[in-house]
Amino acid sequence: MQQGRNNGRGYSGPPHGRSVYWGRGASEHRPGLFIKQYFAEHGEACAADIYRALSENIEKLNQERIEIDERPLRRPNYSSFSRYMHWFAILGLIERTGKREPAIYSFLEKRVLYRLTAKGEAEMRAWADPIAATHPEFR
Repeated sequence: MQQGRNNGRGYSGPPHGRSVYWGRGASEHRPGLFIKQYFAEHGEACAADIYRALSENIEKLNQERIEIDERPLRRPNYSSFSRYMHWFAILGLIERTGKREPAIYSFLEKRVLYRLTAKGEAEMRAWADPIAATHPEFR
């Protein structure tokens, strides 16, 4: 296996040509593109439902990747996923509908529903990498 940039002092990432990280620029699985597609198919949804669907999608992709001897993609934690939702709201790609649904457990807050905006339907670059779309100097 190819060594990372730190000359064997620890794991610094996947070997060249392999993508195992989840996230904005490290994987062919772009969570933002999945989220946009989810909204297009379902109209409105809460973050928890989208996260569950994303996790199931990654699990399905991982089954296929294992069959062809590729390393599986990492599933995001909910905290990372919620940051994405926050970026999309800041960029005006999604908005709150004003509706709320009861949470699964009574001690949790009600679930907030979101929908695509007109800007979100037309935009593509910000869905693939919302941080780079807002701050190109980070690239």
